[in-house]
Amino acid sequence: MKALVMTTMAAAVVLIAGCEYEEPLVKEHTIAIDQALIGLWEPVPRKGVHEDEDDRMMVLRYSGTEYLIHHPMGQNSIYYRGYPIKLGGVACVQLEAIGTGEGDVEEADKNHLFHVARYAITNGVLDVRLLNEDVVSNNLKTTEELRKVFIENSGNIELFDDDPGLFRKR
Repeated sequence: MKALVMTTMAAAVVLIAGCEYEEPLVKEHTIAIDQALIGLWEPVPRKGVHEDEDDRMMVLRYSGTEYLIHHPMGQNSIYYRGYPIKLGGVACVQLEAIGTGEGDVEEADKNHLFHVARYAITNGVLDVRLLNEDVVSNNLKTTEELRKVFIENSGNIELFDDDPGLFRKR
């Protein structure tokens, strides 16, 4: 899945259009959220890529350890619960799809609720990358299997996709 990430967080959220898992990588959420993520983010224009205003992403504080993320914001909107995690020395965000613009997640989609993304904010640009399913297969069915493979690959430079979703605060 080298061709894109957590959606565009980032197209269907770079956050979301990519590697989907049936179980979370980490179930507990005890790490404080990063206040720098809170706000409305819009895609950074890229040469040769049409960026739609619907690709914006809203990140809200839900609790001291959780985010509520709305992305993309248009007709195909998805809502995620996100929380910071750290596993094998790798800091990232666990995402759980919790609903759409139409309401709850469809029954057919309940087996593809979880995503893992890494982010960095540099010079005001949010870089979001999804977990690479070529490294951590989305065919793994349990949290234990996911954790084992993730930790085994924690030093792998290809652990997260190399095609980032890039955003800046609006």
